[in-house]
Amino acid sequence: MRAAYAVFRLIAGTLLTLEVCAACAPAAQGPLAGASDAWAKPAAARTAPPKPAQTWDAYAAALEWPALNGAPFIAHGHQPEQAVDVRVSADCRNAYRALVTDTVFPDGCVLAELAKSADGPGYGMRKLNGSWTYFQLGARGGVLAEGALSLCAGCHAQAPADDVFGLPREIVESR
Repeated sequence: MRAAYAVFRLIAGTLLTLEVCAACAPAAQGPLAGASDAWAKPAAARTAPPKPAQTWDAYAAALEWPALNGAPFIAHGHQPEQAVDVRVSADCRNAYRALVTDTVFPDGCVLAELAKSADGPGYGMRKLNGSWTYFQLGARGGVLAEGALSLCAGCHAQAPADDVFGLPREIVESR
């Protein structure tokens, strides 16, 4: 019986020693702040870089259309405020130039406000089936967002003619 008790004391003492050591051990930590453990992940688990944005289908054509403003102007409606040119597809260029409160643009009309700087964003809109679709563009015409964008639609609903604001008054009056 003494031998059994001695084995029991040996096992119990060992378990108690392990518990005490585990309680005193420092907590497990992740990598240091600012350090990366990306090298430890398998290559398949790493995220691939984002695909480049698809270029707006009207971008190349819009670059060829003449600017309707005589010189670039600072656009205050889109952010960031930047120097831009306004370009309009040939089928609605005359309607844009003669913009008044009751102007209605035909389906297929495309309008673009393009930055003069090489790294500035651009904006476009196209009318189809009586409604405008909006495009937010990257510096080289890549589509960042498109559709019935609520921010665009909400602001353009306040425009004087068919959701279109037209050129700034000082540019129109200087013609």
